[in-house]
Amino acid sequence: MAVVQTGDAAAIADDLRGSGHRFTRIPSVGGYLDEPNVTFMLAVEDDSLDDAIGCFERSAHARDVDLPPVLLERLADWRARTVRYHGATIMISELSRLHQT
Repeated sequence: MAVVQTGDAAAIADDLRGSGHRFTRIPSVGGYLDEPNVTFMLAVEDDSLDDAIGCFERSAHARDVDLPPVLLERLADWRARTVRYHGATIMISELSRLHQT
């Protein structure tokens, strides 16, 4: 599973398709910045994992994002006005079974 910035989702989808990976895209919203994201769900064999991760590494880009004023109010001791917003956060877990009907 990977959570990516909306602006990178189309390029990642194209890269995954071009590499032969099947996936599902789900609209999502980040809990910290309250920014729209896209969550990709895919199952890959162990020998294809590095290739799938490479699709995200090639197509997702980190950005500096200005914190919204409402968040700055909540974080009174926070000094930075911008944060580094990662292009993709990839979560990898062992899948015991995949069943399709």
